[in-house]
Amino acid sequence: MPTFEQRIQRHQAEHHSLNHLLNCYLREFAVPQQLVDWNAQGDLPKALQSDLLEGETVRIRMAYPLLKIAFKVQSRGALNQIKLGSKLFGKPMGKPWQVLGTHAAIEALLNHMAMLTKTEPNIELQAQIHNSLHNMQRFLAHANVPHINALQHTEQSLLWGHPFHPSPKSRSGVEPDQLLQCSPEVGAAFQLHWFEIDPVLLKELGNPVINKVSETLTGRAGLYPCHPWEVNLVVNSRIYQQASQNNLIRHLGPLGKVVWPTSSVRTLYHPELDVFLKCSIHVRLTNCIRKNAWYELESAVGMTQLLANTFEHVEHAHPGFRMLREPAACTLDLSQACTTAGSEEILSLQESFGIIFREQLQSPHTDIHMAGTLASWDTVGQSQLAQLLCEHAEQHDLQKTEFTLNWLQSYFNLLVPGTLTLLFKHGVVLEPHLQNTVLALENGLPVRVWIRDLEGTKLIPQHWPSDRLQGLSERAIASVHYSEDQGWKRVSYCLLVNNISEMIFHACQHTPGLEQKAWTMLTTLLQKTSHALGTPQALSGLLQGQALASKNNLKTRLFKKADRLSDYTFLSHPLIAQHDKHTEHTAY
Repeated sequence: MPTFEQRIQRHQAEHHSLNHLLNCYLREFAVPQQLVDWNAQGDLPKALQSDLLEGETVRIRMAYPLLKIAFKVQSRGALNQIKLGSKLFGKPMGKPWQVLGTHAAIEALLNHMAMLTKTEPNIELQAQIHNSLHNMQRFLAHANVPHINALQHTEQSLLWGHPFHPSPKSRSGVEPDQLLQCSPEVGAAFQLHWFEIDPVLLKELGNPVINKVSETLTGRAGLYPCHPWEVNLVVNSRIYQQASQNNLIRHLGPLGKVVWPTSSVRTLYHPELDVFLKCSIHVRLTNCIRKNAWYELESAVGMTQLLANTFEHVEHAHPGFRMLREPAACTLDLSQACTTAGSEEILSLQESFGIIFREQLQSPHTDIHMAGTLASWDTVGQSQLAQLLCEHAEQHDLQKTEFTLNWLQSYFNLLVPGTLTLLFKHGVVLEPHLQNTVLALENGLPVRVWIRDLEGTKLIPQHWPSDRLQGLSERAIASVHYSEDQGWKRVSYCLLVNNISEMIFHACQHTPGLEQKAWTMLTTLLQKTSHALGTPQALSGLLQGQALASKNNLKTRLFKKADRLSDYTFLSHPLIAQHDKHTEHTAY
């Protein structure tokens, strides 16, 4: 028999899981196909007609056997993101409205999507959604995030994950008993596994840093680390076993000081290091297996070197904007240890040992926040950003509305011009989504932003033809080149849809009219930035009402596509006030 606390935790996990799935379903299916009745009237369950239940009533028209779904939302943003405010109700054919349990609701939505796309229901996706829900419940039961410092705390406080992903906390490829050991959501801190190696095995790119990391964490030089989730895969490799028999490598087990996993799970932090360690793990987190492919090691370091002058120029022109460099990477090459091994087997082991080193924030500021954590709900359903704004407004004896607009203006000013300058002036395509954005506050207001994930940065060939990419292999060049259209879709999605629209939604909770004022401020800044950059066609089109690209995380999983093959739904937006915000369509 579950305890009262366990029942509450299950309810919270189910509620947020449904909220995420509905966000995706509304944006990618129901709204584009005009199946949604906002502010619904008429045929509704009695529970949703009660004056005791606040919020907007939403009804979705479906098909046999479940004809309609209805629910309340506590708030709805300008891009139709929602905060779910009730249970879901369903109306089967020939029957009255009835409460839908969580599992029934998930199954009904997946069945409807299968009908709309003329495909079979995706059992794998259904399992991933339930895996994510179950993990949320486990994280809630064990959540105990310490406060070593602000950076560690904000990185480990992203409890619910991506609000527009159907299974944001799904993790497969790791044993249940090991899950909590290395998950940031529970405040995990753990020792790395270390190997004593023959120096001939070490392959380094960029600045040599691994010995300093080894000395800082273990007190010994010449050791090589591996993530606990990856160790079994490594030591069971026949190449590793042959190398071990030849005394080239020896597993020492977990050693040294603990490290803290950040929000990406596999990127590790220790305050005494001047780098983060981005480790390789053959674990599927949301869409992708998070291994470090060899060309990602190469492109991370190569891009740091190639773009050094460009970044310095943009950062000088836009103080407070900073791109975190990835100056080093390393792996172990055990190819000589087992001459009968195939190239794929050798490469797989190199990927398991692959590490990308990302520079630390290097900032005197102590009030540090990861944007994804701010734009999220706490365990009692309050927006973390809205709470922060209330607290600082009170401290500075300002109206919350005034302080909120000042805060958002500061955030926009730091983030938007630098990102768009890199895109339109230099052909550099960043990925400035919420989880890749870290900000520092001073007197409660944003004064600096850092953008990370350089190995995921792309280059537009018109600015960066292959002959400018000396030092990168053909495979690495192919991985970093993006067309102008791809670049604009990615930046506009990450910057405006994933990041800024969610920050506005959270900042403006329960303040009528404030959200439109924030979008108007953003419009003014985009106009100013566009003029400074020579009026790029993509920005001009956006400001004239052309739709915004929104990545289809749900369809990507539904159709079992690789993440790099994700398509977009195009959203109308309030950057042009008279533009109808509820008309959307999907591009394939």
